[in-house]
Amino acid sequence: VLPFQNKSSDADTDYLSDGLAESLIYRLSQLPNLKVSPTSAVMRYKGKELDAQRIAKELGVQAVMSGRMIQRGENLSISVELVDAANNKIIWGEQYERKMSDLLATQREIASTITEKLQLKLSGETAKGITKKYTDSNEAYQLYLKGRFNWNKRTSEGLQAAVQFYSQAIEKDPGFALAYAGLADTYVIVGAYGTVSPSEAMPRAKAAALKAIELDNSLAEPHAALGAYYSAFGWNFEIADREFRKAIQLNPNYATTWHWMGNFLPIVGKNDEGIAAGRRAEE
Repeated sequence: VLPFQNKSSDADTDYLSDGLAESLIYRLSQLPNLKVSPTSAVMRYKGKELDAQRIAKELGVQAVMSGRMIQRGENLSISVELVDAANNKIIWGEQYERKMSDLLATQREIASTITEKLQLKLSGETAKGITKKYTDSNEAYQLYLKGRFNWNKRTSEGLQAAVQFYSQAIEKDPGFALAYAGLADTYVIVGAYGTVSPSEAMPRAKAAALKAIELDNSLAEPHAALGAYYSAFGWNFEIADREFRKAIQLNPNYATTWHWMGNFLPIVGKNDEGIAAGRRAEE
């Protein structure tokens, strides 16, 4: 899933076009028999000319999805195209004319249609990952996307903005587990980068992760954040290992778990496992 082209005149809506792609990656990566390139792997193609066959070869995938988005006030126009890279033929294409308030439902609709077009047979559990409603508040969801957009920048300013956006999303919907998970991720990075002292940031990461788990124990992200907390600050390696492995069990395709676990394993003398985890994160 390539970054969507933002054809709006306002560059401040990049969080929406990037967020659309990232949300689809997030949903599709929960399908056990589907390899989906993570956001970090596809962002390098943002703003570049689309060559589906070349991109598919570089990423080692069989199909490439691209899209365009235009926002005019409350109106959203989203066009998507799924291409079979082997013969450069379109598997499926669709145009969606929606309101901003339909953003969440439209993402679920697109993800569901992709699984149908790829003729993937879903069990009840995997189908839930595609169609799951993480929040009923479209406003909270847009703030969450802004949080993800700024977290992905990996700058001091971006991380501070991410904390603000996630916190605002939680204010709009206190039951929004993904927003708490995003907040936990951000405090882990903030503490590691020294933007805020670890003694201040890491307990906040732990608190946000525990709240996310309390709200939705099916999410991998907060367990990965707890693994990072216990491996780099709480100094309980047994719990750290358990939390990382729980995150992998919940979502084997979540690259950040493998990344952080790869940092942790050499600390406990498991160098070969650490290298393997790092390679899995790269994959």
